[in-house]
Amino acid sequence: MSRTLTIALLSGSTENDDAAFVVNLARAVLARGDAVNVFLYGNGCNLANKPVPFDGRSPISDALRGHMDGFVLAGAIEELAAAGAKFATCHTTEYSRGTEGLAYLDGVAWGDVGNSYTRFLMSTDVLLTIGR
Repeated sequence: MSRTLTIALLSGSTENDDAAFVVNLARAVLARGDAVNVFLYGNGCNLANKPVPFDGRSPISDALRGHMDGFVLAGAIEELAAAGAKFATCHTTEYSRGTEGLAYLDGVAWGDVGNSYTRFLMSTDVLLTIGR
């Protein structure tokens, strides 16, 4: 019997390993044949958007850029969504962080606590909140 795990992710990818942990956990849950929902809340909403190309030379050194690029999870999130994971973001926390209205990654849905997150909760067997 398939079960559903819902994760509320409160952290972005560069502040700690929480987002990478959630991606790996979601991958394992799907591989086991279960379902996974991820609600991107707080700084987690920063993972919802497509990367914005930067024109020109960044003042970030090549070494630091190489290090930071290791924290980019956009491809992994789109792969998980294509494999059946459901992702929704909180537009209120997007608004407060200045990202509301930016294009979402493929498979990430516009969301809110009162509708999207509540629907996730109504269909879940296990709930985890991950963040600091």
